[in-house]
Amino acid sequence: MGTWRNWLRFLAVAAAYVAAFALARRAVPFSVWSPWFVFVAMICFLGLAAMARPLVDIRMPRALRPVRAWEVERGLYQKLGVPAFGRLLRRTSLRQLNTDVYLGGDSRGTARLNAQLEAAEASHVWDALLVLPYVVHAGVTGAWMTVLAFTLAQVIVNAYPVMHLRLTRYRLGRLTERRSRRADGVTSIGV
Repeated sequence: MGTWRNWLRFLAVAAAYVAAFALARRAVPFSVWSPWFVFVAMICFLGLAAMARPLVDIRMPRALRPVRAWEVERGLYQKLGVPAFGRLLRRTSLRQLNTDVYLGGDSRGTARLNAQLEAAEASHVWDALLVLPYVVHAGVTGAWMTVLAFTLAQVIVNAYPVMHLRLTRYRLGRLTERRSRRADGVTSIGV
């Protein structure tokens, strides 16, 4: 699926992560149960997932893949400020975190864009799931400030991006439907 350059980039980033971990661990001994380590690992996972996207088809779990109308049409996302979060991402330098999730000028790229949106969404879902055992561990050990901090981090780093990506996939699906209906209408008029 990926070219040798994509594999090289992925392996270089993975090797850099391992080297940085080894050097940091040697310079400043820390526990892998440290909240700071887990937070950095959470961010690094998203970076590694971005490098893996051209190589591996990252998908949402089947049960979570379809965007249901109740998620976006009943105003829940509006009340939670998801459209405002999306504007923040699009209108600031945060846009550079993932430039693959923006539609270019051609309408032929909607299928590719939908796959990129789902891959980004899945990366955030898997990231959240990988951090969840640590949050549970922190709760069991009574580290309530850590639980609170990671809950907030999960909302900002994973939950809001997932909701925004789902909303975007829903809108893209509706746009694609409208375009195909218009194309069908043009075809039937011409016959």
